[in-house]
Amino acid sequence: MLNGATSQVAKLFYGHKGRLIDKWGHYLDIYDRHFNHFRKTGRAVRLLEIGVYHGGSLQLWRQYFGPEALIFGIDIDPRCGEIADPDICIRVGSQADPEFLKGVVREMGGVDIVIDDGSHIASHQRKSLEILLPLLDPCGVYVAEDLHTSYFRGCCEGGFGRHGTFIEEVKVLIDGIHETYHGKKTPFSNVRQSVDSVHVYDSLVVIEKKPPQRPFHTKVGTPSFQRD
Repeated sequence: MLNGATSQVAKLFYGHKGRLIDKWGHYLDIYDRHFNHFRKTGRAVRLLEIGVYHGGSLQLWRQYFGPEALIFGIDIDPRCGEIADPDICIRVGSQADPEFLKGVVREMGGVDIVIDDGSHIASHQRKSLEILLPLLDPCGVYVAEDLHTSYFRGCCEGGFGRHGTFIEEVKVLIDGIHETYHGKKTPFSNVRQSVDSVHVYDSLVVIEKKPPQRPFHTKVGTPSFQRD
């Protein structure tokens, strides 16, 4: 298997014969790590991918999640709306348009997985996260791809340490998760209790939600010595 990828996603990807897909090889096992449990729940997963390209990745997710899954893609390119495939649903619009995003999620009846492989423009990524993270299922997963663009100046609106990039937003989200301990309000204060974990990989971030559980601290076992 190329790049050492051995997961089910990787096997489907490298065996794919359908529409064109463009993915970094090291993403494949990461997807499987965070998506595999959805295939064991016994219910149809609802997946939304931002950025349709030629539609191949939507076909990949159909193969991975099975015939009952609801697979939606959005793209600003009107040519994507002309892709004829009964197994996937494509809607044309901007990932930075709140009403469009909300409308697609309503049409889907909710969303379990969001994959942002869209424009890679910082303000667009930020707006999608702002709108979709609160709408994501309480046990949902949000993935942002190609985040090396957060360091690209110019059309991507990036730059090392530059305010407003997705990478910098993730740092704020991490602070938001720990708001109980520092007491400072962040832009993510409204969702901080629903975010269970943030996983940062090379150019990819996975945010996992989970119903809130109040942290507690306890002790077990026998002391080895008496503390002064």
